[in-house]
Amino acid sequence: MSTKPTTPMRFLIGLLALVLCACTPGNSSETPEPRSSMSDEEVVLERVESEEEAFRAVKALGGLEHAWAMDWLPDGRMLLTERPGRMLLVDDGETTELSNVPAVWAQNQGGLLDVRVAPDYEESGWIYFTHSKQEGNTGGTVLSRARLDGASLTDIEELYRQTPFLGPDYHFGSRIAFLDDGTLVVSMGERGQRRERTVDIPTPTTSVGTTVRLTMDGSVPEDNPFVGSDEGLDAVYAYGHRNQQGMAIHPETGAIWQHEHGPHGGDELNLVEAGNNYGWPAVSYGDTYSDQSPIGGTTAPGITDPVEYWDPSPALSGMAFYTGDKFPNWQGHLFMGALAHQKALRVELDGQTVSDQEELLRAELGRIRDVATGPDGYLYLLTDAEDGGLFRLEPVE
Repeated sequence: MSTKPTTPMRFLIGLLALVLCACTPGNSSETPEPRSSMSDEEVVLERVESEEEAFRAVKALGGLEHAWAMDWLPDGRMLLTERPGRMLLVDDGETTELSNVPAVWAQNQGGLLDVRVAPDYEESGWIYFTHSKQEGNTGGTVLSRARLDGASLTDIEELYRQTPFLGPDYHFGSRIAFLDDGTLVVSMGERGQRRERTVDIPTPTTSVGTTVRLTMDGSVPEDNPFVGSDEGLDAVYAYGHRNQQGMAIHPETGAIWQHEHGPHGGDELNLVEAGNNYGWPAVSYGDTYSDQSPIGGTTAPGITDPVEYWDPSPALSGMAFYTGDKFPNWQGHLFMGALAHQKALRVELDGQTVSDQEELLRAELGRIRDVATGPDGYLYLLTDAEDGGLFRLEPVE
């Protein structure tokens, strides 16, 4: 006896499938259901003794697919990005995937990347984010902004795109930071490009391997270093970078601190200043992956040297000055995540030099992608994995 449905039955099954399809939220204009990814919080490390503080690590959120960045709205809700193209709203234990997020080039290191809430959010409502975008066979880093309407992004505006778009699907840089003067800076990775190995690097006629500075609406500030000249793009603030995946503004001085991936060795910590050339690829503390041959020298006239460098490379990602009240001995210290070394790095600065540094949590939580001080005063870490998590560091007696 045949088990295939009769023609009328097949018609009814098809009709039912169409009805179910129409009723199921599946496009960006519809409100998604809450996504279940937060279980009961779990203490994963009971006690960690560091040089300055003792703390425990609490897993606050699990089930994250290659999480990349986090920030908080003024009401305490968290925004969180996942590289495949999802932006999540975390509200008191409930995680909702936002709809209407722009399409991203989610390949290799590309996808949905940084997210930052505007300092004037309560007045403007703007959320800024970066992602990789592809057109034809090329792509690059894009800065956009949007407002939040319930569980959906609205008023989406593309503010700036890296020029030119290039073929490689890696090294997008892509951190956002807000300056005290009402402008913002964005790191634009070098996209795998290595120009001639000479100190005579051309001035930045592209925004590849640069830090760009913009007004909040994406226009170019009149006091950018190359405005009105033929030496570089108006939007460029500093150049000669490689792949900068961490950036933070010093809470007291307002200075821009940034780290970047070296090649095979030579991760750098830089103090980024207007018009400066940071050397890549004529100057590097790393070497080539293939044969470990040098890439230029380690310093040169006209090049701004790093404040610190690391060899071998920890693969630094994420950066924050600790400004909370839960860890008094960490006040003002710089924290950085590391992917390859799977650790957090605590760095003390004395003016423009590193006076002390300490490894934390090496190989205990995983690849640390982002670091942030939460509005509750705790330190938060995001791990980069197919099943990654959000971790909170809490003081213990």
